[in-house]
Amino acid sequence: GLAGPLNAEQSKQLGMVAKSADLLHALINNVLDFSRIEAGDLQVEFSEFDISATLEKVVEEMRPQAIQKGLELNFRADSSNRTSQVCMIKSDQQRVRQIMLNFLSNGIKFTEAGSVNVNMSDKGDEIDVSVTDTGIGIKDDDKDRLFKPFSQIDEGITKRYQGTGLGLSICKRLVELLGGRIWVKSQWGEGSSFGFRLPKNRGKERP
Repeated sequence: GLAGPLNAEQSKQLGMVAKSADLLHALINNVLDFSRIEAGDLQVEFSEFDISATLEKVVEEMRPQAIQKGLELNFRADSSNRTSQVCMIKSDQQRVRQIMLNFLSNGIKFTEAGSVNVNMSDKGDEIDVSVTDTGIGIKDDDKDRLFKPFSQIDEGITKRYQGTGLGLSICKRLVELLGGRIWVKSQWGEGSSFGFRLPKNRGKERP
């Protein structure tokens, strides 16, 4: 609209262009990350940071998307520090953000009504993080395909929601690079929960 007002059809068409550009951008970034992971060239940088604050920032970044769909978006942090919600961890902050953005994006995308809830739990030497939604859920037969590269579930769902088929595969590899593990729990028609567990002090080691 900088060059002048747009009519409804122009806004619709430009919106489609913008959405396609975002999808292409995500695809290119995912392919690049996947290629680096496969070649063993993806670098992870370990530093100390407050994971609870990092997760909360990601939640706030995604809140406009949740509001646009009329969804509740909640964050709960259970820290062993009873006087503060601060929870320090030595890991790769940017990669943790990347994993969370993917989980939250999927949770919001596949949920038409209800809520998406982020929970962080301090397990002593480890941190558990989960993203639980009230969305469409995943069929048992499709669960084994979730973390395989370029693999997408039900064709009808794929056409409706779109995606690159790489996001969850990359998340799995990243979690493993950070010394953790990833999981999914889901009931068809009742929602899904994606989570990961990371050590608090991975150090500079590579798995």
